[in-house]
This record gives sequence, structure tokens and C-alpha cells, in this order.
Amino acid sequence: MADDVEPPVCLDRDTSDCRGVVEYRTALSATGKSFPRCDKHWEERLVRDEEIRARYPEQAPPDFDPTYAGERWDEDY
Repeated sequence: MADDVEPPVCLDRDTSDCRGVVEYRTALSATGKSFPRCDKHWEERLVRDEEIRARYPEQAPPDFDPTYAGERWDEDY
């Protein structure tokens, strides 16, 4: 029956050409879900994640003022 198992298909196959092995990759978010991506699209996803983390750091910048517009940097009260 193991021969009947279909190989995973890259989640991003419709966005551009795939390259490399397609396998389930550990989620970069807190969802805990894994998604199938080829090596090329996985590398692109890692770069995009780095860009997002650089743009939105976990720590508040030194000039952040929580009284401005009544916003908080994190969810801890």
C-alpha cells in the first residue's frame, strides 16, 4: 500500500517554477502546521520571513510611546 501514497506537491507551484525536493517544511509561524514546498520556494520563504522580522522586530524601538494612539507593542498587559 505504500506505493499508493502520492508525493507532496509544492504549495507555491503556481507562482513560479519549482526546483529541488518537495517536502513538508516546519511552519515559521506558531500554527505548528507544515506545508509542502520545494527547495527553491522554501528558500524564498525563509528570506521573506527574515525581511518581515527585520521590519517588525519583537522588541519595541527606543522611540516607541505606548500613549501615542493607545497602542501596545506586545499583548502582555
